[in-house]
Amino acid sequence: MDAKGRMVVAVPDPTLPSAVSTRIEGGRPVIRYNHAAIPRLDERGQLFLFAHECSRLNLGLPASAQRTPAGARRADCWAASTLLRSGLIQPEDLGPLQDALDFSADEWSRLPGPIRRIDLRSCPRHLSPSLHVPGPGQDDWNTCTRRCADASLSCQGGVAGRSDAACDAAYSRCIAQCNSSFPR
Repeated sequence: MDAKGRMVVAVPDPTLPSAVSTRIEGGRPVIRYNHAAIPRLDERGQLFLFAHECSRLNLGLPASAQRTPAGARRADCWAASTLLRSGLIQPEDLGPLQDALDFSADEWSRLPGPIRRIDLRSCPRHLSPSLHVPGPGQDDWNTCTRRCADASLSCQGGVAGRSDAACDAAYSRCIAQCNSSFPR
């Protein structure tokens, strides 16, 4: 899905001259890809190119907009984070993947760009928190803190953002309990 909640269609297209392309077709975003465009890339490299395009859409970067280095950087980090979170790559794959993404000028001519050095190992934590492998208790901690948030919302009469000292104190105690019960 893109940032607007629209389904994104993915279409293999062996006639596509580039490795991947995102377009709007029939009012919907469509990602077309051609794995043969850069044949030296292994499965991880191909997955990254596809995940990068998905990330652009998920981050709200329009398919038809001019691609910027900053937008590409955000999508690079989000793509790596997504691949790690989904288990399609492991943290130890980041180095070899980054090395494989060192494209020649000829290869860049078959990529959407902009031409850049793709540096996955330096992705900022705030852009890609999953690049830092979660601890074994992360899922339990997430569940616990969601319960705290649900209880807080209920305490506030279902009005998000309303400040109530008693509700805020109860929420803080609940989060503290989650943090001590499920260290991350």
